[in-house]
This record gives sequence, C-alpha cells and structure tokens, in this order.
Amino acid sequence: MLAPMHAVTKRLFFTVRLTGGNPRYFVRSAELAHRGTSEGGPLLGTEGQDGGILVKASASKTLVFALTAVKPYRSMLLYSWLAVGLGVLVGDVATPLVFADALQKITQLNLHSSLWATFGPLLLAYAALLVAGTAVWRLAGWLEWEGCTRAFSHSIELAFNRLLELGYRWHVDHASGEVSSTLSTFSWALMEAIDDTTWGLLRIALVVLAAIVVLLIVALPVGLIVALFVILFVLVMWHFSKPVSVASEEFSKAHAAAEGTAFDVIRNIATVLSQSTEEQERGRVHDLLQKSVRADLVARRSFSVTRTWMEGVLSLMTWGALMVGVILALHRDAQAGTIYLILYYASQVSSLMTESFEVVRSLSRAMGRASKLVALLETSPDVADHPAGRTLAVGAGQIAFRSVSFAYRKGKPVIHELSLDVSPGEHVGIVGPSGSGKSTLTRLVMRFMDVDGGEIWIDGQPIHEVTQQSLRRSISYVPQDPQMLHRTIAENIWYGKDGPVDHSQVASVGEAAHVSEFVNQLPDGYNTVVGERGMKLSGGQRQRVAIAQAMLKNARILLLDEATSALDSESERLVQDALWKLMSTATALVVAHRLSTISHMDRIAVLENGIVTEVGNHTELLARRGKYYRLWQHQSGGFIT
Repeated sequence: MLAPMHAVTKRLFFTVRLTGGNPRYFVRSAELAHRGTSEGGPLLGTEGQDGGILVKASASKTLVFALTAVKPYRSMLLYSWLAVGLGVLVGDVATPLVFADALQKITQLNLHSSLWATFGPLLLAYAALLVAGTAVWRLAGWLEWEGCTRAFSHSIELAFNRLLELGYRWHVDHASGEVSSTLSTFSWALMEAIDDTTWGLLRIALVVLAAIVVLLIVALPVGLIVALFVILFVLVMWHFSKPVSVASEEFSKAHAAAEGTAFDVIRNIATVLSQSTEEQERGRVHDLLQKSVRADLVARRSFSVTRTWMEGVLSLMTWGALMVGVILALHRDAQAGTIYLILYYASQVSSLMTESFEVVRSLSRAMGRASKLVALLETSPDVADHPAGRTLAVGAGQIAFRSVSFAYRKGKPVIHELSLDVSPGEHVGIVGPSGSGKSTLTRLVMRFMDVDGGEIWIDGQPIHEVTQQSLRRSISYVPQDPQMLHRTIAENIWYGKDGPVDHSQVASVGEAAHVSEFVNQLPDGYNTVVGERGMKLSGGQRQRVAIAQAMLKNARILLLDEATSALDSESERLVQDALWKLMSTATALVVAHRLSTISHMDRIAVLENGIVTEVGNHTELLARRGKYYRLWQHQSGGFIT
C-alpha cells in the first residue's frame, strides 16, 4: 500500500527544508517515502527480518549498544546537534520575528514612508539570517553525516568481531542468511535511528519549545494554551503507543514467516520442481500472506484510532490559539505581527507534533530491527580462551584423548569416555559407521567445540588451556566439504599465510595436490575466482585446493576428515601420493569411509557409538574378524555400504 503522492511530496519538502539540502538524508528519505508505509505498520518487506530464529534484546540493551557504537564519534554528533539548535534559532525564531516586524510595519505605512528607512534593517537582517541558516544547516548535515557514517562502520566492525568469536557450533546452528541480513539491518537501522534523533526528535523538540517560549512572551494566553495541548498530545501518544507497537509487531512476524517460506522455496527450487509441489507451496505462501494482511489491517485500525485522537487534540489547539488571538486583537492587545506569530507557531506546532508520531514510530522500528543483532552480540561464545591461555608449543606432535565425552544434545552422547593415544609422527585412521563420532573427534581436536568431559592433550598441553589461534595455527585441517572464500584459487591456497601471495609456492603445492590439472584448463588459471563458498568448483576440485592449502601450511599435526571422499579413483590415487608425502613429517589423524584410504595407516581405530572398540593395523584387524573385518567385507568399490 503506497503512501499517497501528496504525503510523499510533503515529506520530501520537509526533508529539504530541515536539512538545508543534506543530500544523504534527502536520498534516504526519498527512498523511504517512495516505498511508502502502511499506516498500520511497515510495507510488506520493509521489516521482513523480524520474527526470525534470532531472539531480540531489550530496548535498554539495544540503546546501550547503540550508544557504544556511537561513542567514539559523539563529539561530531553533539556538534551537529548544536548546529541544529542554531538552525532552529535562525529559521524558527529569528526569521518569524523579522516577518512579524515587517508585517507590523506594513500596517503602519504612510505617504512619507521610504523603503530603506522603513524596511532596510529588516532586509539586511533577513539576508544575514539566510546566509547564517544555510551555513548552520550545512554544517549540521556534514557533521551528522560524518559521525553517522563512522558509527555505521564501527558498528559493523564490532558486530563482525563478535561473530568471529561465536565459533563453529553457533554458526552451524544459525542460518547464515539471517545472520548476515541482521548485521546489515542493524547497521542501517543505527543510521536511521541517528537520523530520526537528529532531524526528527531533536529538531521538533527545539522548535516546539521555541514556539512556546516566543508565544509566552508575545501572547501569554496563547502560549499557555499551546503548552497545555502539547502536553496533552504527548500523553495521548504515550497511551496509544503500546497497542500500535504490538499490532505492528504482529504484522512483522506474520510477514517474516511468509517471506522466510518464499525464500526457502526459491533456495531449494530443484527439490520443489522434482517433487511437483509448486501448487502446495503457492498455497502455503498465499495463506501466510493472507495472515500478514489480516495482521496489517488490525495494526491499521489501531493506528487510525490513535491518529484520530491526536488530530483531535491538535485541532483543538489550533482552534483555541486562533480564537484567543482574535479576542486579543479585538481588545487591541495584539497587533498584526503578533497575530502572524500566533498563526505561524500554532500551525508549525500542529504539523511538527503530527510528524513526531511518525518519527517515534520510525525510531521504534529502527531500534526493533537493531535489537536482534544486539541479542546476538550478547551471546556468550561456546568456546572461549582460558583467562591465562598460553601459546601452544608443538614439538613432537603427540595427541592424547583422555576419557573424552561429548554430546550435541544433552543426554545423547556422540563421544563417550574415549581414550586414545597418537604417538609423534604416527598415522592413525578412524573408521566406523555413520554417526559414530569420527568427524566430531577431529572438530574437538580443532576446538570447534569443547569436550563435555575428559581432556585432549597435544605434546603434554591440555588444549583448553592454550589459545584457540595458536592451536589451529599448529594443525593442518582438511574437512570433507571444504569451503572456499569468494577469492581466487591462489588466494584460497595461500590463505592463512602472511604477506602477498607467493605464486611460485602456490604453483608448487598445486602441482603436488593435482590442482594444476584443472587449473591449467581455466582461462585465468590460479587467478580464477571460485565463487561463493567455492561453488564454481566441483567437490573434488575444492578438496584438492584444500589439500594444497594444507601442504603449504605444513603443520606438525594433520587432520584429514574424508579428505578424498569427493575424488574419483584415479584422482584419489594421485592425491594419496601427495598426502603420504605431507604425512611423512606430520602426526596424522585420518577419518575415512573409504577404507582403501586408511588401509596403510600405522594403526586404525574403529569407533562404534562414540567408543573405540578396536585398535590395530589393517592386517591385525582383519585377523580379529571383528567390526573392521565386517566393514571391509561389506565394501563395494572401496566404500562402506
């Protein structure tokens, strides 16, 4: 439902006037005005992120974080507010007084009046006010722009740093799309809140206060009436604010559900088409949209009732001010200039108080959108460094699991009382049925999650007592589904190394990991951008890039989690040769479903239900005719079936 054109024009005119042509605020307001707002809540799509999986922080906590983001640049904002105050004095106090004086002189003109003698000082004063007004509004706009932009950047940096601290498990549990959208939504909401505060609440409060003061001086009864009705208006707005907010929130939640379902369908369009469920999905989205429409209509009714009360209060105020002004004029207690000031300020206050309701709603929506990110930032990291955490010193590369237990869900352990020693330079394979805890074991070594019980030691140092960064710098890790950054192949291979990319080293490890076989066929070679999460590459190509990255890192400890699962048999044979070279100087823990990958390991540990049930080399385990023997017998083409 688009806002009426006259409302759009009015808002744009107001924007240019109050900012002195501040281009950023003009453009942002034009965009908002063009989008329009339903009087009962935001337009469909303007607050679609609310109501998602992320919880919201309280208003007080949101405000505290917003002030934290703004704090380094508060001087710029304070100076801009001072300039706004000067602008109000120039444009809404001095200028109307000049006009009132000019009008008064016009009523007293006679045949002997001259232009310069009568109006010269006023014309000079008005010219000075025009120059001063332009200067202070431009200054206010620039200072607010710079402070707001810097606060915007600072808020993103604070949030991004916090997201990096939340760790692997938190990010697995939360949709990346909503997290990134919430980050973007907050930063823009912060800018909108600063705009609403500076150009909305502050200016309106100063103008209304100035109007009351001037009217109390020039027409005391009118000033008292205006002051009384302003207080009454604020009380009415306060009384009706909660039902309006609740109704708007219900609309936002309903719309978020519809939008989320639509996005989910689009993201998984192949599944929808393959199952021929287009009609069901159309029906589901239709029902959810109808629910959001009903919620919006409820919000609109609540809004309309509030606007009726407020407009009634303001109508009484302007009528009362005019009536008292006329009475004063009839009794010769008010001259033409005074009547002008009464009419001007009554109209000004009425217009600004109506606008204040929209500003408060806009500010409330902005803080509401920001509250999700603030709640996110208050989340305690799943994995935190020990207060006295030291740097891990890796020498021989021994890994020891001491009665390790872990569960993703309480009461359902994935790893239970697991103990295993990996000697320096030893290569140990980990096998077992799906869900037995193999990949979880490698993530626990990386400290993507913390163990629930027991300890993991590296070279005699408990990993929970060392910094996460030093731990992970000491380990080369190749997961079963490597994720690439949206950068070039060379940059992804070099990732984690200091300094600019050394293309000779990249080419060397690329040759060893058989990356060169497909890179040489690409027009841009190693400078090919791999796309988001490396999706321009096949699974096998991403694994080869990840293996090349591990080779370049050349850490003393190597973790391979299904590192060759996406390779064809020929590529696997070639890459395994490279991996054996890599493992020759490292302690290796290798997880594999494909038993041919680990049949030549020094030892093989069999996991069942999070417990090590067998340990030995390939020949020994086959001779025992236990679980490993049965897995080997059940293989088809080298895979566990």
